[in-house]
Amino acid sequence: MNISYDYVMSESLKVESKKFAQKKHLSDKQPSCKCYNNATILPLKEDYREEKNGKWGKGGVVDSQGNFVQESAYTGDWVSQGGLYEYSTVVSKMDKEVVYIGCISSHYGHFLVDCTTKLWALLKLKKDITVAYTGDRKISGNEKRIIELLGVKNENLLHVDKPMSFKKVFVPEQGAKPGVWYTKEYAAVFKLIQENIDNSVSHFDDFNRKVYFTRTGYSDAKKKEVGESTLEKVFLNNGFEIHHPEKMDLIKMMELVNAASVVVCINGTIPLNMIFSSNKNLKLVVLNKTDVYHRNLEYFAEICNLNIEYVDVYNKFKGNDLGLGPFFVTVTDELKRYLFSNNMTLPNNFNSIKYKDYFIFILLKINRLIRNKLRPIKVRFKEFLSNTK
Repeated sequence: MNISYDYVMSESLKVESKKFAQKKHLSDKQPSCKCYNNATILPLKEDYREEKNGKWGKGGVVDSQGNFVQESAYTGDWVSQGGLYEYSTVVSKMDKEVVYIGCISSHYGHFLVDCTTKLWALLKLKKDITVAYTGDRKISGNEKRIIELLGVKNENLLHVDKPMSFKKVFVPEQGAKPGVWYTKEYAAVFKLIQENIDNSVSHFDDFNRKVYFTRTGYSDAKKKEVGESTLEKVFLNNGFEIHHPEKMDLIKMMELVNAASVVVCINGTIPLNMIFSSNKNLKLVVLNKTDVYHRNLEYFAEICNLNIEYVDVYNKFKGNDLGLGPFFVTVTDELKRYLFSNNMTLPNNFNSIKYKDYFIFILLKINRLIRNKLRPIKVRFKEFLSNTK
């Protein structure tokens, strides 16, 4: 792993990165996978009282004696999920063996970081075992593709949306605590996915493609990010292909990445996908939309030995986090230095000041302030509705 901060302003960000690099994250821990007879899986139940503490809600596995199986819970660095709640003892019963992989988040970034820690068990158990999970929806898209790349067929995926009892439930411990530690079993998951992708994609003799992954077509980004269309034009002018990752199947995305010499993208979820690439010569350029340190990215970079070069593209309107925003990105002095150092140019008659972008950013800022004020009221209302059911 090699990290470059030549085009970064924040000294605190560099200090955080140095602290992270000095720690050992690969653990000698060997996660267990215990089997429980006649156990029950409880679906996700939101717990609004705990939302302020970063909890996703309750649910998980209950043994035949009615005790909650603690290994079925998830404990992350900032979020947790799992716990017993009252339910009818008359539940649906299925005469089959299943492995419980936890609660699956509907947010793809959280799926990558928080919902992959139990997948290591799929490499150990028989291939035709039913894979059970909870969450607010059935798994789909690239989340489903990732599970498939571990050898799980679609007919063996089971979304538990009501309490269900099974002949046997295998409950794996976490193979990692994202951003803090990981085991060789956890790393093996991504290694296998890389290998299976390589067996599925076309291969190229050269690695000269230059790729820019944009968020401009992503509906959620339009609600909180301004200015990336300007960055698109800059990189398009320098021979980069522009692609929308949210519209791409993971295999096709990695086929593109594995044939690239350089990939450029905004910091956030997109660069996390590079953990599935087997391109050891890849140069990943991550554009910082704020000065908040993204530990999970460097955590993933350590696991897959990724080379990252950071470039600041935020102005004085920097966000206070990596997710909520709003964010304003533009052609900064740091980006100009990066371009010129790599023999790239700005388009003719280029003007990085877009007054329309400033106006949109102000509207997004006002919208965020209003939503923050209304959020406690919304939480209390949801809690009231939950208690009246």
